[in-house]
Amino acid sequence: MSQDKSKKRIFWLEGVTRGEVEKSLSDRTPSRFRQQRPRRMLVLVASVVLAANWLVPLIAQHKFSTYLSFALLLAIIGLYLKLRSAVRHVSDAPDELLDEWQIGARNTAYLWAYRWLAMVVVLHLIIVIPAIGEGFYPESARNTLHIGLVMLAAILPAMVLAWRLPSEPSDPSEPSEPSEVSE
Repeated sequence: MSQDKSKKRIFWLEGVTRGEVEKSLSDRTPSRFRQQRPRRMLVLVASVVLAANWLVPLIAQHKFSTYLSFALLLAIIGLYLKLRSAVRHVSDAPDELLDEWQIGARNTAYLWAYRWLAMVVVLHLIIVIPAIGEGFYPESARNTLHIGLVMLAAILPAMVLAWRLPSEPSDPSEPSEPSEVSE
């Protein structure tokens, strides 16, 4: 009974369960997202959707802009979930569920993700916030732009990890962990 409870243990800060991470890490079913190129395409699609979120408020028709903004939010949530599974939840898993190589890859991804996030936040503060005040963006766009920034903060570690991880071997008898992370 206690083993069932430990499988269902939820890591609240990370947003994953022990069973979810262990299942993902041990999954050997073929998937195109185990290869680097499709994962990178997923990262590019997520980048385009996030960038579109900053452009949607410029659409003159408010009703259309609102619907498009909501659709982009749903798309980025779906992409976030797909990216998490593509990197086997390594970007969100706690240290106790990962080996040393995975911890190093995850920590490096967080380092790069938050360097990029810091740059985007500074650009947001320098360009976007004054643009709202000067009328370039409508005042109603404030929430859409801030939600986009929050979604970027959430998805960026998985995006960096998906971009940097090398392809997994297609033959299950080959070693499952690569020796280095690609640049």
